[in-house]
Amino acid sequence: MGRTLERYLLREVSRAFAAAVGLAVGVLFVLRIVEFVDLAFARGVPARLVGSLAGYIVPSYLETALPMGALLAVVVVFARLGSDGELLAMRASGLEIKQLAAPLVAFSIAVAILSLVLGVWTRPWANRGIERATYEMARTRLTASLRAGVFNAWFGGVILFVDELDSASGSMRNVMLAEEREEFGRKTIFASDGHVESNEDARTAYLKLRNGSLLTYHSSGKYHDKTDFDSLELNLDLSEERGLDLMDSGGPAAMSMPRLLQERRTRVARGESGIEETIELHRKLVLPAAALLLPFIGVPLGAVGRRGVKSRALLLSTIVVLLYYLALTGAVTIAREQMLPAPAALWLPNLLLATLAYVLFQHAAGEKPVKLPSFRLPARSRA
Repeated sequence: MGRTLERYLLREVSRAFAAAVGLAVGVLFVLRIVEFVDLAFARGVPARLVGSLAGYIVPSYLETALPMGALLAVVVVFARLGSDGELLAMRASGLEIKQLAAPLVAFSIAVAILSLVLGVWTRPWANRGIERATYEMARTRLTASLRAGVFNAWFGGVILFVDELDSASGSMRNVMLAEEREEFGRKTIFASDGHVESNEDARTAYLKLRNGSLLTYHSSGKYHDKTDFDSLELNLDLSEERGLDLMDSGGPAAMSMPRLLQERRTRVARGESGIEETIELHRKLVLPAAALLLPFIGVPLGAVGRRGVKSRALLLSTIVVLLYYLALTGAVTIAREQMLPAPAALWLPNLLLATLAYVLFQHAAGEKPVKLPSFRLPARSRA
């Protein structure tokens, strides 16, 4: 096959691939847009932080969209070539389906490398950014959601009244705090002033109160204790802030490859399973391998012989992608339940995908048209 034809196929597939990936990422963003709007307008989170969070989510979406986009791009391009008669002309000139698919080897390798870079380096970096942005949003809302002169519901079970408040610095004057989170009773705290402080490294925050009294009411209601203090620190559990757990971005998913391997070795040395680290390690490799296989499922599906089955080929390719991701999700569950060794469970969907690619490609290479199922509705009976 000539260089001109190779460049033509690669250019067409690359354009369709960029469009498919952009569409997939856009759809995934639309599914999250309500949460972003709620954070910006209903919860008072600064637009800067919402924008940062949206940007950090993109690598995870891209990693998911790349294999899908590779398959759909090949199906769309080969289906269009068939509809325009170009595919028939290529075959009439003596080109076989294997020769037409040869340029896709370089394309699939490029997609796999990009997916590997996203999984090994970019996504962990982005997940650490999500953790920072989520913490910053929770810390900002500690004072941004408060109003002076009213009783504020603060961190479930806590009622906070502040006479004077400086939202920028987090300083408070004449503070009253009531909570009923303790099992043995409830507490009421009065303080002349307070200040919200945080530790970004430890991802913690606390309310520091000065010159006040602590009243502890016991569950019997018959008596209470009073304690005067010069300084009192109350730890604030930021994980209780609802609506900020947008993604499972912590743990092994936020670790770099060297740290992930080290953490896995450490857990195994302590006699622990290290299952989460093992799952994340293989997940970084499974998706790039799938990106190598999916285009070669798209060639026989797209290069079907009749024009009337093009839409069915596109529908079936979409079903293949959805079934693959469902199988991968099930494989993660199987690995966590230790029903199978983690490597075997996570690579099983790729093995099934490789088998499907081999069968379809061999069938198409033998000049036998791929028989696609019909989705026609049954005809209505006449009265």
